[in-house]
Amino acid sequence: MQNKDRKSCYLCGSTEFEEVRGIVRDNPDIKVKRCKKCSLISLDSTNHIDEKFYADGKMRSNNFVPELWAEKAYPDDFRRFKFLKNKIKNKTVVDFGCGAGGFINIAKDSCKSIYGVELEERLKNYHNEKGLKVFSDIGEIEEKADFVTMFHVFEHIEDPLNLLEKLKNSLKDNKSEIIIEVPNSDDALISLYKSEGFLNFTWWSCHLYTYNKKSLKLLMKKAGYKINYIKGVQRYGIFNHLYWIFKGQPGGHLKFEHIKLPLFEKIYAGFLKLLGKTDTIIISISPR
Repeated sequence: MQNKDRKSCYLCGSTEFEEVRGIVRDNPDIKVKRCKKCSLISLDSTNHIDEKFYADGKMRSNNFVPELWAEKAYPDDFRRFKFLKNKIKNKTVVDFGCGAGGFINIAKDSCKSIYGVELEERLKNYHNEKGLKVFSDIGEIEEKADFVTMFHVFEHIEDPLNLLEKLKNSLKDNKSEIIIEVPNSDDALISLYKSEGFLNFTWWSCHLYTYNKKSLKLLMKKAGYKINYIKGVQRYGIFNHLYWIFKGQPGGHLKFEHIKLPLFEKIYAGFLKLLGKTDTIIISISPR
């Protein structure tokens, strides 16, 4: 296997790093480091990712059930659809890294046409049974896209600049958009509360990079795209955060889901957005 130990920053080329607190939960031998110049967080090695890693389903266990995955992802998929539904109405959409196809299934009646791109080969039968148009390579889709979406996929891409260049060929024109949703390396649990439990959980060997607004903007500029907007989104609420802070464990949002405080949750999410410390970032880009 080719040696893919990282000696310099993928984004800016700097060799000045600082080690990030916490461990990679599924591979403690890998270290997480932050570029001192551009703030991009990356793993110090990607030797564990080979060309067939995602196609062979190595990201998930062998006994995973697509229906349960789609059910678990439904709240996020529906949130994304609500956010985009007016823009994608009667448009051609490609969901890159579509997983179990939940977003496609929700959005299919609103779009002119919608396709998925998914490498994992064992999902093919499931997609076919659901009647979803899913391909293993975006180049196989003949129709040009008004929108390409990537929801928690971009952080898995080893060479994002190469992917962004390739995606230009799949877009209809310079008014087309790529919508990317990624975890935020300035997440409050990392940068504000510094939860030890969360820092030993959030880093994962499949997340090759973790971005914040600064590093995302730099990457898109380097790739030759214009930024339409970039904004924070808070997926998890106050009870999830409190559970991490006091218990050092995930799942607080589930343990206290019977307690409904929508106004308070909205205020808390707004506070995190104001600080730039939401758990998620959404960015929209278009080719120049």
